[in-house]
Amino acid sequence: MRRSIAKGCVVALVAASCGLGAASAQNREGAWEVMPYVGQIRFGDAGEAEGLPNAGDVTVVDLDDDFSFGFRFGYHYTKSQMIEFSFSSAGAEGTATLFDASDPDPMTMLPRAKPTGIELDLLNVNVNYLYNFFLHHRDKFVVYVTGGIGLNNLSTFGRDIDPEIQKMLAELAGEENDFTYNYGGGLRIFGGKKAGVRFDVRQVHYRTDATGTEDFLEFQLGLTLILGGP
Repeated sequence: MRRSIAKGCVVALVAASCGLGAASAQNREGAWEVMPYVGQIRFGDAGEAEGLPNAGDVTVVDLDDDFSFGFRFGYHYTKSQMIEFSFSSAGAEGTATLFDASDPDPMTMLPRAKPTGIELDLLNVNVNYLYNFFLHHRDKFVVYVTGGIGLNNLSTFGRDIDPEIQKMLAELAGEENDFTYNYGGGLRIFGGKKAGVRFDVRQVHYRTDATGTEDFLEFQLGLTLILGGP
């Protein structure tokens, strides 16, 4: 269902931008920009939670890639520079696998139980600085680099009938807020003076209470709208 919604949003965004007619387009000083988007999140390497549920245990958390949905808005305080705020949401499924780490060789550790399914809900808020580069004399093609900071709200869920796995999930599951930093870049292709298609790629880093340092890569496709300005 989530994949069907995401594909429908992509088609609608591209169709809307193509129907706006050809005209010169600019990131104008004093203008606002808004961008609804759909994306895909690709999580980094599996995280390890040591000491869950008992000392000497290691729980390996592996999350599947999934779709994201979000909204950005920003202000162009010069033609080339802007500040931008974003809100996004994603849900992912994955597994948590319990290992006995008493074996001194981590390559020979065997799981103590079958992988257990978990679910993750992610809400992300960011503030970013963008610098634009103009590749066309009418500014129809604009590339940019960006970096910023933010906050993740993570909610983890899981359930199993095995009492030991239940204990592990009880300590792994829950809700937390984590500081993030991100960097990336993208491209705007304008189909009219005030609207176009925007492609973004962001690498996001954060640290959780259970598994420590984590990251994900997010690819975004959205409709960008330029409002106001001279």
